Amino acid sequence: MIYDVVIGGAGPSGICAALSAKRCGAQILLIEDTALLGGSNILSLVGPLMTYHNMDQQVIGGIANEIVERLIKEKGSLGHLDDPLGFCSTVTPIDPEALKKLYFELIEENHIDLLLHTKIIDATIQDGMIKSITIANKKGLSKIKAKIFIDATGDGDLAVYAKAQYQIGRDSDHLCQPMTMPFIVGNVDMEALRKAMQKNPENFVLRDNYDFKYLGISGFFAEVQLAKANHDFDIERDRVLLFENVKPHEVTVNMTRVLGKSALDPIDLTKAEVEGRKQITKTLKFLQKYIPGFANSYLLQTPYQIGVRESRHIVCEYMLTKDDVYNHQRFSDAICVSAFPMDIHSPDGASLEVDEKASSNNLAFEIPLRSLLPKGLKNLVVTGRIIGATHEAAASLRVSPVCMALGEVAGTLASLATSEHKSLREVDYQQLVDVLHQNHHITKY
Repeated sequence: MIYDVVIGGAGPSGICAALSAKRCGAQILLIEDTALLGGSNILSLVGPLMTYHNMDQQVIGGIANEIVERLIKEKGSLGHLDDPLGFCSTVTPIDPEALKKLYFELIEENHIDLLLHTKIIDATIQDGMIKSITIANKKGLSKIKAKIFIDATGDGDLAVYAKAQYQIGRDSDHLCQPMTMPFIVGNVDMEALRKAMQKNPENFVLRDNYDFKYLGISGFFAEVQLAKANHDFDIERDRVLLFENVKPHEVTVNMTRVLGKSALDPIDLTKAEVEGRKQITKTLKFLQKYIPGFANSYLLQTPYQIGVRESRHIVCEYMLTKDDVYNHQRFSDAICVSAFPMDIHSPDGASLEVDEKASSNNLAFEIPLRSLLPKGLKNLVVTGRIIGATHEAAASLRVSPVCMALGEVAGTLASLATSEHKSLREVDYQQLVDVLHQNHHITKY
């Protein structure tokens, strides 16, 4: 069988690509190398989702918003809330178990062919066309053919097997943003946290007119410094970073930081997994000893795997730059809007580098279709954090809502190409935009 579209990677971007392609009539196959759907939000407990809005305007819609609306109905999300930190416009808390359940329901409802526990390990190329990919699973090796392929693997694995050009990390030394292992803590006294924040607001990063209802914390700077002075905390972090979860008295903590390891090297990745879990233990002990509200807390959930912020950036027909982010760039072939700050966790230190030029009330910039089309490959679309962007620009588009929007674009484009017997680059841009608008996908700001 030759599929219309084969998608590698069932994270938020891959799932949205699969849903959009299937709903547009394509026969598709979605391949995932783990046992779960949902990527970093499920496998690595990355949450809440940030951000669907630029100031008061919603800029991410379509399938990404449909997912939130369904979660709200099932009490698996609190919906879009003002960001307590003032870091971006909104945050969208999600319950990982509810989201996990929903993703499997969506795949089944839409009759999408799915292969779990399956890795893409090679590709056959001829004249810039991917003729087939090789997959490996319990049955051994086999080949899969398709008219169009979509790489949503997060690391650009499919694209690299297809001989795509790529960049790694920042230009100066090719170091990537550090990996992190979020974890969920239960039985947290939320009122004690509120009182600590209200008593000493200068110890926190807070948005203007914060009402202390939904809790997000970037702070306790003094307590972190005290713990370091007492040799009770040695992780390269300068603050407590956590967000309130959907379920009461639960928070997701994002404080671990594994430096100097490559997500593309299995030895490094193994060491990162081990180090991440050690850091969870250290962080929880620190929270219980130094932070109000954590004295009687306990570890509720650790992730399936460490979270990866950055690895490969596939060289595409257009590479987004930090100037595009600074200048709120618009493009004639815009297909998505990002409104997340240029959020760079230092590859070699404790700081959180948020570029002031790209951190204001208005954070929106457009992403062009060209940034999803790898140079030299005729039937491959890339989506998610691997699209054509520099280290700096990628820091503004690597978040889940943007990746979901990019996935919807990728799937729609691939389906239009196959249904009209056109190449990806022959699909009429206005037709693509019209279909996206019909599906309430937002492409302008």
